[in-house]
Amino acid sequence: MAEEEDTGPKPNQANADDEFLRHPGTGAFFRNPLKESTEKPIIMSQGEYEHNMLDNALSTWNCVSIDEKVFRKMTLGRQPDAIPEDEPAPAIDVKQKAALRRLDRITGAYEYVITVRKSQYVAPRGHRRHAAPLNPAALQIEKLAVDLLPEPDINRPLRVENIGDGLVAMWNRANPFFAVRAGDYLTKVEGVRGNAQSLIDALNSAEDQLKITFRRVRDRTASKMSVYSTDPVAEMTMQPGGLST
Repeated sequence: MAEEEDTGPKPNQANADDEFLRHPGTGAFFRNPLKESTEKPIIMSQGEYEHNMLDNALSTWNCVSIDEKVFRKMTLGRQPDAIPEDEPAPAIDVKQKAALRRLDRITGAYEYVITVRKSQYVAPRGHRRHAAPLNPAALQIEKLAVDLLPEPDINRPLRVENIGDGLVAMWNRANPFFAVRAGDYLTKVEGVRGNAQSLIDALNSAEDQLKITFRRVRDRTASKMSVYSTDPVAEMTMQPGGLST
């Protein structure tokens, strides 16, 4: 019987403080950029990120996944005035230009990650939680206190309809730059993508920690928000801040 074909180096379970990571194509070691200076964004290819299983390593980081075109909009911003050919273009201060506030000004889509623990849930006091989702077609996730509407789009299986007083609201108050909003899409739970039902099952079956990936679409023609949405942070103004990707 013929031997199975070599499928390349096996994934490397890395830690954020490892001196070296593995290249997905050759398996060779390369210096871990996460240990370099944080004066500017950390950039690596998607293949390098996934091969070293950095979703697990960066569980305590606030992470944003954006494509290069959108990232350029954030870093370059407005085009500088015309520069004579014999003069070099001014250097771009990446830390300043890649401010988080630009995420709310650009068109395009990006994914961001939140991490919550069910053990930190505190039942709200002084008022009654709504007994059912505001939208009859939506599903309500206990403790997260978020209503999710299943979508036919396999890449956007669950849309956030409403955020109540629960773990997601607690996250929003503590992490305003990465606040979940009505109209965002839940796309991944604990590093696993799937259809709407599999994501719901993963949310309900997790014993404690939940690392959830949401997708925000800034092109409003491609993201229709439900008439049931009552997002309290939809008009939040982003403040200056640095960005690590």
